[in-house]
Amino acid sequence: MKKLAAFLAILAVLTLTAVPVRGEGIYVSSESGDEIRILEDAEVAGPVRGNVIAALGDVLVESRVDGHVVAVFGDVEIDAEVTGQVVALFGKVTLKDGAKIAGDVISIGSLERYPGAVIGGKEVRLFGKSMDFDMDAISYLRLTILVLFMVAVLLTGLLTLLVSRNKYRIISRNLEKNPGRKLVLGILSFIGATSLLAILLLTLVAPLLYIVLMVISTVPACIYIGRQILKAFSQKNSIYIEFITGLITTTLIKLVALLVIPGQNLLLAAVVSGIINFLVFSFGMGILMEHRYLQNNRESAPNGT
Repeated sequence: MKKLAAFLAILAVLTLTAVPVRGEGIYVSSESGDEIRILEDAEVAGPVRGNVIAALGDVLVESRVDGHVVAVFGDVEIDAEVTGQVVALFGKVTLKDGAKIAGDVISIGSLERYPGAVIGGKEVRLFGKSMDFDMDAISYLRLTILVLFMVAVLLTGLLTLLVSRNKYRIISRNLEKNPGRKLVLGILSFIGATSLLAILLLTLVAPLLYIVLMVISTVPACIYIGRQILKAFSQKNSIYIEFITGLITTTLIKLVALLVIPGQNLLLAAVVSGIINFLVFSFGMGILMEHRYLQNNRESAPNGT
C-alpha cells in the first residue's frame, strides 16, 4: 500500500506542476523530472529522474528510470534499470536481458521476458499467453487507471474551459436547473453510447472515442458537484475552482471505495465503481445534451415566429 500511496503522490505532483514544452503530439514534463507523451512514442536514451508515461504511444527504455514506466494503449520495451513499476494498459511488455525492474510488472496484453531480465516485484499478465491474477497487483492496476483518468479529466477540463469559455458560461447559468431532467437525458445518452460501443467493439476507434466521451462528460459533472460543495462557503466561485473541487471529490469517493472494498471481492468493487461512474458520466452527459437541446431551440426560434 505504501507503493500505491507514493505513486499517487507522484502523479498528483506531476499534474500540478506539468508544463507543455513541445508541439509534436503532446510532450509534458515537470520540475520533478516526470515525462508524459501523448500521441507519440517515448524513447529514454538518457537517465530520467522521474516517471515516464505514454498515452497512445510506445515506450522504449534504454537508460535508467528513477520512477515508474506506464504506457496506455502502447507497448513497453525495457533494456535498462527501472526503480519503480512497469505497467502497460492494452499493450505488450518486453523485458530484454538488460532489464532490471525493482517493482511489479503489470501488462493488460502480454509479457515477453528474456532470460537475463530481473523482476524484483510481482509479474502479472492479463489476456496474454499466460495469466496471473494477483490481487495486490490488480488493486494497484485499478488505482493506476483511476489516477490516469483523473489526470486526463483535469487536463481536458482546464483546456476546455479555457477554449470554450463562452459555452461553459451558458452551461453554468443553467447548471442547477432541472437536475432530474439532466440525469434522465444523460442515462439515455449513456445507454445509447454504450450500445453503440458494443456494436463497434471490434474496431479500435470505438473504444477510444468512448473513453474520450467519458472524459468530456465528466467535466460538467465535476463543475456541478464542486458548485454544490462550495455553495456552503460562498455563492460566487470561479468555474475553475468548482471544476477542480468536484474532480477531487469524485476521485476521493472512488479512491475510498477502492481501498475499503477487499481486493478479493472484484465483483463488489466492479459494481460499486460502475454505479459511481454511471451516475457521474450520465449526469455530465445530460448537462451537455440539455445545453445542445436549448441551443438548437434558440437558433430555431426566430424561424418559427
